[in-house]
Amino acid sequence: MSRRRFSNISSLIADLLDRHERSPGATRLLAPIDNDGFESVDQRDAFDDELASLEREGGVELVRTGHLAERVVTSARLKNPAALYRRAGRRPSGQVADDALSGLRARTDLPEGAETLIDAAARAWSRGVSHLGIANGDVKALGHVIQLAAAVYARMAEPQDGEIDYRTFSRLTVKDSKALERNVRQVASTIACLFPAKGSRTGLNPDELLAGAGIVRMPQPVLIRGSLEIDGQALPELPFVGFPTESAGRVNLRELPTYVLTIENYASFVRHVREVGQSDGALVIYSGGFPSRPTLKAIARLAGQAKAPVFHWGDMDAGGVRIFRHIERHLAPLGVALRPHMMDADLLRRAGTVVPNAPAVVGDMTGSAIADLAQVIRETGLVHEQEEFSPRSPLHKAPCDPETEDARAISPGRGTHVA
Repeated sequence: MSRRRFSNISSLIADLLDRHERSPGATRLLAPIDNDGFESVDQRDAFDDELASLEREGGVELVRTGHLAERVVTSARLKNPAALYRRAGRRPSGQVADDALSGLRARTDLPEGAETLIDAAARAWSRGVSHLGIANGDVKALGHVIQLAAAVYARMAEPQDGEIDYRTFSRLTVKDSKALERNVRQVASTIACLFPAKGSRTGLNPDELLAGAGIVRMPQPVLIRGSLEIDGQALPELPFVGFPTESAGRVNLRELPTYVLTIENYASFVRHVREVGQSDGALVIYSGGFPSRPTLKAIARLAGQAKAPVFHWGDMDAGGVRIFRHIERHLAPLGVALRPHMMDADLLRRAGTVVPNAPAVVGDMTGSAIADLAQVIRETGLVHEQEEFSPRSPLHKAPCDPETEDARAISPGRGTHVA
């Protein structure tokens, strides 16, 4: 790509200073002259006079070519930035950044480590670039992000019952209901910087990280299919039932299921309930993608009551592996082993496709029931969405055949009434 050429002194100075601020250590910054960009001889003469003045002031060194009698200026090399700042009436970006951030530095309500983050922002902004996705000079956003990150971490460190939506959490924290939505990735990155032990070990995307702290875009009902009761009252037979998150803890099993199955995606949940789950006495719970805190609590509590095999069915990709591992870790302390359903290495090799730039599998999979699948995804780049398979019972022993999607499970008998 050809370098920009100049026939205007103000533009030439601005370009040299911009590049100097982006690369302070650069020693050969040149601004080429556009010798064909002048409309008249007078315009060229005025430009040359200003260039000569800049050279006398020590701001630039002019580069000339040609024979002695015909030498022409072809470019200006930056020599002394201070002289150009004076000529342009411009302040160095580092000074501008430091002044802008002085108020933020003076605050006493920011968490430990905020000063280091502010210093990093100052260095980036002095080069005219963003930091952690926060635009150059946006001090208000940086302050909001630091406050929000600290408040999210507080919820992680001291888990609270119930959930709170993004806008309410944001309004209560920084008095701006949309600040979290605007800066959700920046908040996640800041948590990793300020609290590395918590932020780096999760391997979660920003929404998942916040969901783990009970902060969601809007709390969704917990959807469950099974023989259930609430406050001791039996619920009628329905394909599935949705419970407000604050009421999910009042739900218990009425009959023991033949198995428990959590399902990542809504379409697959509805299909499994209608085509398989109602007839085989299963307890089926929609995880809602990455499960919210109330959904995860409901899964753990009901799986503990079920005394039956517990499975999870999700996408065979980095996100699906991450969701499986998250549920698996929460069930393990209860002595409940989570098993993958239609999520295995052989099935992925037969049915998967390579998706360019697909997210990578992250996190420790040691000892996980999903470890083999995670390794194949890492090695091959293959992925597969669960909606491409028709539902089948985990109790169906025949291997899943990708070429025969509409294979259905043989319906087992009904469950046993809970004593």
